[in-house]
Amino acid sequence: MKRRREEEANNYNNNNDEEIIIIKIGGSSITNKAVEETLNQDAINWFASLISGCVHTSFLHHTSASSSSSSDGDNIEEEEKTTSSDTQQEGSSSSSRKKKKPKIVVIHGAGSFGHHSAKRYGLQCGKQAVLSGGASPHPDSSSNLQMSKRYQMEALSKTRHSVQKLNAAMVQTLLDYGVNAVGISPGVSIPGMRAYGSSSSSSSSSGGAAAMDLLCESIRQSLDAGLLPVIHGDACLLDDNDAGILGGDTLVEGLVGSSNNTKMKEHVRNVIFITDVAGVFSSDPKRNSNARLIRSLKVDMMTGEVAIDDNNSEEVGKMEIGGSSHAHDVTGGLKAKLGAAVTAVQCGKDVIIVQCCSTSAEKFVQGHDPSTVEEGTVITR
Repeated sequence: MKRRREEEANNYNNNNDEEIIIIKIGGSSITNKAVEETLNQDAINWFASLISGCVHTSFLHHTSASSSSSSDGDNIEEEEKTTSSDTQQEGSSSSSRKKKKPKIVVIHGAGSFGHHSAKRYGLQCGKQAVLSGGASPHPDSSSNLQMSKRYQMEALSKTRHSVQKLNAAMVQTLLDYGVNAVGISPGVSIPGMRAYGSSSSSSSSSGGAAAMDLLCESIRQSLDAGLLPVIHGDACLLDDNDAGILGGDTLVEGLVGSSNNTKMKEHVRNVIFITDVAGVFSSDPKRNSNARLIRSLKVDMMTGEVAIDDNNSEEVGKMEIGGSSHAHDVTGGLKAKLGAAVTAVQCGKDVIIVQCCSTSAEKFVQGHDPSTVEEGTVITR
């Protein structure tokens, strides 16, 4: 039994039927967003434990994989019993086999690591940093222009350094839970990567198509090697002399919509957003106690418009879409998530928005049928 599980792990990366789940966990879920550079370690531990139990064995430490093989023994035996007739009915073997655990790509937000620094410097998605006092980032004199550029790069470097601390904490916790995780910083590490809203002719709203393809290739190589990539929202160049923000939601949109990377397009099963609320509500539940949870949204494949599913539209009423209610959020809140969700759905992926540390989030990551899950919002075509 143990040998069989090890062979499955070794052969999994060559399987053409592999499935990939992209999980984006919000910074407000894994940090205390009100207090600068403060971890929510309990939430990070929950997330690492969930990933360790759901990801394919090939991504676990050798000792963890062996332990998993032992603990899953009954399931393996049952699987062997149900497939014992393979030699007689080869065509029926795939339906009787236990579903393989997926590969997982993790993207996390910055939370109190990065957002506070970005706010101080005026960094936002689609906008340049602004000198203190509201001065123009492009003063007329050459000396002021140089001062502005130094200010921009100071904003970029300090914000990026802060969010990389959170990335290191996420990777360390996943390692502690037996997952072979590696951090990937997309910003200046990927040639041509630009912040959201760059006017560069080589970039798009999702960070630059060519650069996103390079990021996808880096992720592909990690997955093929049995390494679970952990990517973070980042501060990076907006244009050659300016700094900006490349948020985690924008990264999700870029990865699923990458034009030249068939691995992501063909093998991503769904995209799961883990947030600090139970899903999409009729209005901000942190400001309106009467806000109603919307269980199902539909995307118009022609226009990209998002609407409440007819099955619960009367119960919920209208939906208000806005930014984040967090004072330090510089990445766009729900509006950015729904923009990424539309791209994912248009690429054939279902999208789920669900609350951190909830049983519902666990069930969605484990692959349960959405109709059996108590909370969360499912977005489909």
